Amino acid sequence: MTNSTAPAMDPGLTLAGSGFGRSPMRLHDPADLPLLADVLAARDVDAAWSGLRERWGDVAPVDLGSGARAWLVTGYQTIVMLARESGMVTTETSAWNGGPERSLPAPLRSLFRPWAGQTVETVSGPVHARLRVPLDEVLALVDGAEIGRVTRDVCDEIVARWGDLARNDPAHEVDLMREYVAPVTHLVFGTVLGLDTATGRQVFELADALAAGQGDASSVDELSFLLGGQVMGRDASGGLTPAGLLAQHPTYEGADEAVLGMLSLATGASRGLQAWLGQTLLLALSDEGFLRRLAGGRLGTDEALDEVLWNASPVTALAPRFAVKDGHLFGESAYVERGDAVLLAVGAAASDPKIRGEGTWDELGNRAHLAWGAGSHRCPAPGQARLIVRTAVEMLLRQVEPVLATGVEEIRWVPDFRFRRPQSLPVTFRPTGAGG
Repeated sequence: MTNSTAPAMDPGLTLAGSGFGRSPMRLHDPADLPLLADVLAARDVDAAWSGLRERWGDVAPVDLGSGARAWLVTGYQTIVMLARESGMVTTETSAWNGGPERSLPAPLRSLFRPWAGQTVETVSGPVHARLRVPLDEVLALVDGAEIGRVTRDVCDEIVARWGDLARNDPAHEVDLMREYVAPVTHLVFGTVLGLDTATGRQVFELADALAAGQGDASSVDELSFLLGGQVMGRDASGGLTPAGLLAQHPTYEGADEAVLGMLSLATGASRGLQAWLGQTLLLALSDEGFLRRLAGGRLGTDEALDEVLWNASPVTALAPRFAVKDGHLFGESAYVERGDAVLLAVGAAASDPKIRGEGTWDELGNRAHLAWGAGSHRCPAPGQARLIVRTAVEMLLRQVEPVLATGVEEIRWVPDFRFRRPQSLPVTFRPTGAGG
């Protein structure tokens, strides 16, 4: 990267179908760009990623909506370089040169101007390291056996009702996203944190609303009030609950930081778990080969979850980054200006032909899919997430046989920049062992 002034774009030049043309391209040079929302809503998102690579290479300029633009990085090596605190980009949203976030589509607003205060996702350097400490320490204290027990109890209560439904009304439809994936996510994670059922539900609903661009400062105030009632909560041994420990962590400089820490945790847990569990169930319902290998023991649940991370990534992109100075951040073909938004599409990295193996089993156990991120902003709870999703998948598929009640081509996706999850998964049930 250099600090030199980029040469002016020759208006007579056209962009080549597989490259940027002969002069460095700035973000606002091309007249016709793909709309990011269309890419994320694509039924075959891997084909969408491939189409971007064919036209632009590993870095594509995209339209965020309302005239705002960003660089969308789909190449594995570039994503890793920029995610690992390269010094070339920052997560601080104040660095963005794109104007007021209110002009963006609602699902993007919280990512570019989240809410008042600093969150662990939107700061860098020493401040990020300080805000990350409470999350890592509290999550490390959560017992894996307790997570498994709570998940089994929650899932068993829900699935037991469906066994009766399968026998008495096999034509009745259930939306797995609304009636299984969301409540399992909220009840399990809320219980593990020590939140009572009502408070946990409200916390996650507020977090989801803010992430979707539907909340405001009053939502944060409401969250602060809810958590205030949980601060002195005690666990079975008489100690503070994880929520209480997080709220009182000495690293936080004031109650506002603690509230935003809980908000960051709740948002990532809610949407991330729903995406991974939803994608896994969709693959099991729509791919007979995948389900047979899973049910027949040829594919263990953990291997199945790895296959989902590679072939149906629940994570679309990391939190936005912003260029810290002008220069050729992606090479000589493009000229990046200070403050340009840079989106690291880890969902595309999993399909990058440069890192994909040739065999069916090559990716299993391989973490190059980048679903957990990289560098200091990596996911703080991959082990806990895997345990919850694994248990929820096993509890459902071992007790009932869900059958997708619509064609897979009818599945629509939540308009979410960070996580790819179905809007609904309508199914009917038949008792386990009822036949093909």
